[in-house]
Parts: sequence; structure tokens; C-alpha cells
Amino acid sequence: MIFKHVEKQKKSRSLCFILTLFFILFQGLESNLYASSSYRPVLTDTIPTPKIITLIKKNIKRVFRKKQKDGVDSISTTPKKSTLALNSLKKDTLKTQDIIERNDTIKQILKNSVAQNYWTITNKPSIVVTQTSFINWTKGGNNTIAGIISFNGDYDYKRGQFFWTNSANIRYGLSREDGVSTTQKTEDIINLKSNFGYKNNIESEWYYSGDFSFNTQFTDGYSSNDNAQINPISTFFSPARLRLGIGAAYTSEENNLKLNLSPLTNQITFVLNQKLANQGAYGVDKAILDKDENIIQEGKNINSEFGMLIRIEYSTAIMKNINFGLKSSFYTDYLNNFGNIDSDIEIEITMKVNEHIDSRISSHLLYDDDAIITEKDGTRLGPRLQLKQILGIGITYEF
Repeated sequence: MIFKHVEKQKKSRSLCFILTLFFILFQGLESNLYASSSYRPVLTDTIPTPKIITLIKKNIKRVFRKKQKDGVDSISTTPKKSTLALNSLKKDTLKTQDIIERNDTIKQILKNSVAQNYWTITNKPSIVVTQTSFINWTKGGNNTIAGIISFNGDYDYKRGQFFWTNSANIRYGLSREDGVSTTQKTEDIINLKSNFGYKNNIESEWYYSGDFSFNTQFTDGYSSNDNAQINPISTFFSPARLRLGIGAAYTSEENNLKLNLSPLTNQITFVLNQKLANQGAYGVDKAILDKDENIIQEGKNINSEFGMLIRIEYSTAIMKNINFGLKSSFYTDYLNNFGNIDSDIEIEITMKVNEHIDSRISSHLLYDDDAIITEKDGTRLGPRLQLKQILGIGITYEF
């Protein structure tokens, strides 16, 4: 813009110079005309100037004034345009700065008003129903109906190199059969777990960890041979099992795998029902009897062990809408029968119908060296492999 203005000024000056030369030339021409004439004007003469000279002068003056005016206008208007452009640029800059400041303010307000949530919370209450019905069935059978109410909750906290996972698994089920006066219990579990860990390297999937677990039941349990339900073989806090351990944990969110290794684990078993404690149920020291089988010393209610615990949890999708889940734990005591492993394995296959309805097949495999199996005649067989299977249709709501 500036270079164009300078060039325009140069052209105007050159044109003015040429016009000035023409003016001087015509002035000299006028003088020669008067000099060659015999007429000599007096001061008071009013003889007019020849028309041709007057016209040339007028045109020259007009052109000169126009060029001079154009030059002045160009000089005066150019700074105005530059000023307007600068003012416009300043306004745009101020608007941009204002928008940026507003965005920063909004971000700060959102950051202050909405705190970052490091918790992942999942609640899943559900009902599973099974039914068997016979009408004029020649091969025989009893009508049965069974139902299980359950609640699964996961409460996980993860921030940077630290995690804390908590879970609650509560289930209770009953079954009623025609021809049997009593209602049988099919499921009774209170299972609480907590695990925390810390890792030095944020990219690692291994943590230093601490592990806590607790399980017991709600109501009395009876042997399948005790239809009258007179002598319970388990009840609330009989048994109850508490485990505390430290070690290492491996978590892979990509593979949905959790592994806990606790080589230093304290397992405490509670049997608060004194009758069961006197029998030495679930590993506690039984009562001391005299020759007449009178109790000299009551059985102990607590049994403490020290050993190693391994827990594995895994889940995956077998195919669309069919999921497989595994939860297992393995414990062995260092001081008593090392290598004799108490095992607890749960397998569940869920076939999803829609958002709230699914079909489930579950198997629970259990081996506890302290759980004594008793025959119908009262003969104690010792520990045995225990198996429970459930097939049913469930209604689940997740929040």
C-alpha cells in the first residue's frame, strides 16, 4: 500500500513539472507576439489578452489544481485507511481474546463444580426362578418351585498407580416341593471382598497388594437327610471365615483377568454356635469329654491358620449375548497339612435375552478339608468334594 502511494506521488510531480514548462513556453509566446507588433500598450490600455492564450492558461491551471488536489487527497486518505484497518484488527484481536477468556472461565467453572470421579460403581439385584410341574405324568414326579434373590455390587476406586476394589455378593434361595412339609434352602451366601494395591511403574499391571475377604450365611442349614430340620449343621456365623493377606496382584482390564497372590495370609474361622463348636465343626477344637461323655471343656469358637491364598477372577464373551465368568480361590495352610488345598470354584454362563432378562447356568465346586460329611446313620465320612448346580431364568436390573 505504501509503495503504491509513493509511486503515485512521483507520477503527479512529473506531470506538474511538464505542465509548468508548457506554461512558461506559452508565457514566452505571448511576449513575442507583443514584441513583434507595432502597437505599444499604455498602462491604462484595456486591450484583452488573445482568446487562445487565455484558454491555454485556464486549462493548464485547471489541470495543475486537479493533480495537486489528487495528491493531497491520496496523502490524507491513505493514513485513514491504514488507521481503519488497524482499528479493525485491534477489535478482532480483542474479540478473540474475549472468547478465549470466556472459554477459560467456563472450563474453570466446570472443573471447580464437577470434581473428577475415580469411582466405578455397579449394583445388580436379580431374581432367578425355576419351576417343575407335572400333570397326569405317568412316570411320576413332584411339582417344585424354587427362587433365588441375589445382589452383586462392585465398588472400585482407581487413581494413578493406586486401586481399591470392593465387592459384595449376597444370595438367598428357597425351594418348595409337593409332598414335603418343609421348605428347603437352596442358596445362602454372604460374601464380602476388598483388595487394594499400589504399583511403582504406571505402565505395569502388577501391584503390591493387600487382600480381605469374609463370608458367612443368613439362616440355619440342614442336611438333606434331615427332613424334619431338627439338627442344624450350619447357621449364622457358624461358620464365618475371615482372610487377611498381603502379596501381589495382577490386573488386566483388556483381558478381564484378576490374579491375587497372597503368600502371607491369616485365615480365621468362627463357629459361634456352641453345639457345633463342641462337635469340632469346621476345624475348631472340639469339646473335651470325660469317660461318661460329659463336657469337661467347651469346644473353641475360633480357629486361626497361617498360609497362602491364590484368587483368580476371569470373564469373557463366548459369543454374542453369551458370557462366561469364573471366580476361584485356593488356600493351603503352612502349619497344618501343607499342600492340602481348600478350593472354591464358581462358574457361571449367562445367556442374555434382553436388557433385563437372562438365562443362567451356574456350578459351584467346593472342597474344604475342615467340612465333615455325615451319612444318614450319623457316620462321619470326613471331607468330600461338594457340587451345586443351578439352571434358571433371571431378571436383573443394573444401576
